Amino acid sequence: MKNVYIFSIAVIMGAFAACSPSEKRVELPAIIDKSQLKFSVTQNPSHDNVAYLNSQTPNANPSWSYGTSFSTRVKDTVLLPFGGPNTIKYGVISGGGFVQDSVKINVTKNDSAFFANPNWNLLTNGQTGKTWVLDMVNPMGFYGLDWGKGGSGDWSWEPDLASNSWIMPNRDYGEIRFDLNGNFNYTKISKDASGNASTCVGTFSYDFANNMINLNGCELLYGGDYHSAVANWNQVKVIRLTSTEVVLGVIRTVDPCYLGFRFKPKP
Repeated sequence: MKNVYIFSIAVIMGAFAACSPSEKRVELPAIIDKSQLKFSVTQNPSHDNVAYLNSQTPNANPSWSYGTSFSTRVKDTVLLPFGGPNTIKYGVISGGGFVQDSVKINVTKNDSAFFANPNWNLLTNGQTGKTWVLDMVNPMGFYGLDWGKGGSGDWSWEPDLASNSWIMPNRDYGEIRFDLNGNFNYTKISKDASGNASTCVGTFSYDFANNMINLNGCELLYGGDYHSAVANWNQVKVIRLTSTEVVLGVIRTVDPCYLGFRFKPKP
């Protein structure tokens, strides 16, 4: 009986071995060498902010990146809003993987049509840049979430610091700077009560339709002890913007309203 049992196991194992699939190896094609990439980038001679992209690498899917934008078209016409040196990155995806190259071109100046909204210049002074500091006469105010829209949520209170010293100590809190020199640049220099400075460099985007600025990499500069009262210091409401002041608001978490910090151009 023992011999029959051993023989049965051997037969079953042999059957499984006979039915197991044969191994198949699939060899991927070799990755394209950078020297095999074929592409061209040409500029419109009468408006060199416009560039024409043309992928000529056969049997590959192109990928272009330029500034903060990208394209996957074989041929494309793109706008480069910033003057100065611009890097166009070109890569392809093929069976062997992804390979990339780049080319640098020069653009004469920022595109006037792209930056036609006057708020660009009010906030940044274009490529030159504009630096703002807290206006310590009345450095902050409180604004309803529907401020400027009408209704019960459209209210504001802008107290002066001299009569309301509880708002924040009267000192130098640092500065913020916006410029359009090759990118949407944002820089914050924060100063503590002892005057020690720390610098943060980031970027920003401006949504004119909703009067919102999104700060990337750095938070908004503020005065006083308000950081824990706000959950998001990067999404900022433009409450007021003129050549001599900008009021930038963040939403207070408890009893929600905008805490608006008022800045003036740095002397």
